[in-house]
Amino acid sequence: MTLKRLITTFAAGITAAGLTASAALAQTELTYSSWIPWSHPVNLNIYIPWIEAIEKESEGRITFKRLPKPVSSPPAALDAVRTGQADVSFSVHGYARKQFTAYLFAELPLMGDSAEATSIALQRTHDKFLADKDLYKGVHLVGMMMHGPGQVHHTKKLIESPADMEGQKMRTGGPIPMAITEAWGGVSIRQPSSKSYEILSSGIADGIMFPYESVTSFNLTNVTKYSTNVPGGWYSSSHFLFINQRAYDKLPDEDKAIIDKYSGEAFAKLAGHGWDVINTKGLEDLKANGNTIVDASPALMSAITELRDGFLADYYVAAEAEGVDGKAMYAYFKAQMAELTAE
Repeated sequence: MTLKRLITTFAAGITAAGLTASAALAQTELTYSSWIPWSHPVNLNIYIPWIEAIEKESEGRITFKRLPKPVSSPPAALDAVRTGQADVSFSVHGYARKQFTAYLFAELPLMGDSAEATSIALQRTHDKFLADKDLYKGVHLVGMMMHGPGQVHHTKKLIESPADMEGQKMRTGGPIPMAITEAWGGVSIRQPSSKSYEILSSGIADGIMFPYESVTSFNLTNVTKYSTNVPGGWYSSSHFLFINQRAYDKLPDEDKAIIDKYSGEAFAKLAGHGWDVINTKGLEDLKANGNTIVDASPALMSAITELRDGFLADYYVAAEAEGVDGKAMYAYFKAQMAELTAE
């Protein structure tokens, strides 16, 4: 072999090796749009740990760019990711009630005290009944969760009976809080959660239904000093995390496997545990502040149970209209809750 040929062959080998090494080190940056501040407890205890776990396990091949501002309003987050305005975000099933009718049982009262248990039970229910329904077109579903039990918080008094709700102006962020308020003669104030401090401190609203975490994160500790605690919650809410389908499909198989490892029940467990941590902290902060917190009386529990049963009957009808067996789903969810809380 001539010296010229030897040099050419050696150079080609170096180039090929360089290309191989470059491919091995190829990075994917996923843009993440969060409609809550990155400093919010939900991000600090749920979504950022999820991000960091994937970045670490992929050895930096997958990174997330945390956008400083959301690319859309909260209800539009699903469409924003579907159309590629961002690669990753999360949403609430209740924001698209027609599309996600099957999940609406997760908003009902008395679902459970542990967000970890309810989140895992919801994920298992999805996996058994809904995974093949193609409800998430255009996005790759990572997983879902339920926030901790929502409670009633008031600026002036405790709500200890249906009669106590009469005439009260309650900020309601979803259909179940609104339905409870109106069923008992209250007035529903429909404002974004970001407006909670403004409307409660000014007297536009008298009270609010929130998990304990949200009372502190929205600076309401000294505003809503009276809380009525219902075991299992006055209401709940289900959220889900998703990735643009094209962005997920472009990932190498080994990187898809890492995303998948932190998806499904693994994500539900992480997210539910995070909610339990921040809800416990919120309750501790309210107690330390000297707020008045009482557990619901048997009479109040009976009244809420009666409302729950009515809401459940409505859910069964709505689910059936969408071709879903709501009764079987709810029964399965409750069975999973019994199993998880017995562990």
